[in-house]
Amino acid sequence: MRTFTKLFGGAATLGLAAGMSFLAPAAASAAPVGCTTAPGGAQEASMEGQSQCDSVADGSSAAAGYGFEGWGSAAALEQAAALALGLNGGTAVSDATAGAGPAAISFGPGSSAVNEGVGPGLSIAVAGPGGTVTLTPTGAVCTGLSLAGSFTTLQGCVGR
Repeated sequence: MRTFTKLFGGAATLGLAAGMSFLAPAAASAAPVGCTTAPGGAQEASMEGQSQCDSVADGSSAAAGYGFEGWGSAAALEQAAALALGLNGGTAVSDATAGAGPAAISFGPGSSAVNEGVGPGLSIAVAGPGGTVTLTPTGAVCTGLSLAGSFTTLQGCVGR
């Protein structure tokens, strides 16, 4: 039963994240920027108009930050991978260490998603317009249109 609960909870979290992505307002002429750092690669930062990103990783990790009229910042250390997507005025920050695989997705004005992954496992934090979410190894806090879930700590939240 516990395995079913973990699988169902993870699938529900990912399904909600995908469903919320359809609520993001479209930007007509935005110039997206992407910053990716492969293992052993150089730190990257880019900015064009309202789009900005940065990424940093050590020799055993990978990080990717993307901004599409928003800001995405990703950092990964110790065999980890981090992903951050800032869309349409959102700010997303993803920090990974010790084999973690966190993703932070923020879309819409005033939205903020922060995901700090530590230890092996996947986690996701998604914030919609005006929502904020913070997911750390010690807990999750969601306000406004937001959700988070961690397969490592089995913690999560849903804001409204």
